[in-house]
Amino acid sequence: MSEDIGQKNSPWPKRLLIAGIITFILGAAGLWNTLPSINDDLIPDNFNDAVIEPGATVEVNLTGLRIYSLFQNTTESNEIDGSVTVLQDGEEVELRDPSMFSGIGEMEYDGGKITYSPMGWVQPSEATTMEFLSQSNQTIYLVDQNKVSEEAFTHPVILSSCFSLVISVCLLPLSVILFFMRKKDSGKSSNVTLQTSDGRQLNLQMEGLTNSGAVLTTEQIYALARLQEKAGPDGKITLDIQMPSGLASKSVPPPFSDRPDDNSTNAVNSFKQSVKQSQQSKQPISEVDTESSTTSSRDEKKSPNWKDWDEG
Repeated sequence: MSEDIGQKNSPWPKRLLIAGIITFILGAAGLWNTLPSINDDLIPDNFNDAVIEPGATVEVNLTGLRIYSLFQNTTESNEIDGSVTVLQDGEEVELRDPSMFSGIGEMEYDGGKITYSPMGWVQPSEATTMEFLSQSNQTIYLVDQNKVSEEAFTHPVILSSCFSLVISVCLLPLSVILFFMRKKDSGKSSNVTLQTSDGRQLNLQMEGLTNSGAVLTTEQIYALARLQEKAGPDGKITLDIQMPSGLASKSVPPPFSDRPDDNSTNAVNSFKQSVKQSQQSKQPISEVDTESSTTSSRDEKKSPNWKDWDEG
């Protein structure tokens, strides 16, 4: 006999939710503490491919399909000074505007005290040489954005933090999905599977019972199995089980409807008295009972009761 009490509340949704929250906190904290220090190392003054002084012309060999951006220090001026012209094989190349999609924007360092603003960016389709002509009174820095990304995201702390964020993004939705699946399946009805001597399996389903309710005894399970056997292999029996709301009465109910409870004590006393009289007169108990009941025999004939068939 195997017993299936329905699917219990699985602990996995809660575990996955906790793991997702922990990994998210670790990843966010790692990026929050590490990015400022990495930005200080990647400041254009220290990390660049070329430095274009005011009014100078610089020729640079560029790698194909890489993004090269031009930055200017705008800490004091708060705006870009002048412009820069880019030439490839004697022809001017139009600078592309900075945007969030290109990953190029204003960079701040030292808590916002130092600011570098982008002037534009270029992306050659193949390896080539370009000339950069400055028409500005400020220094211009040529930065390879691919190198910046490689340098930043190969840092061990950054890698582990990004990995933690990816794991949390996977675990949090999964925990929510499992939680709703568990809530949907938690209302399954309790059932008991029995196997008879001839090999048939009987499923006894108890709808409306929860795991916190009463447990069926072996005799009750056997009785249910016998009922379903009588119904046949394809039969269905619906049982309505009602649990008592209070404790059962301590008094024993009378066996017959014509014998009320309030007369039970009198009957016992009358029986004891008849036994005592029989002992004194040395008569059989049956005779004493017969004599004591002579006075009521006429009433009994008028209203038949259980003695008619009991004394037969």
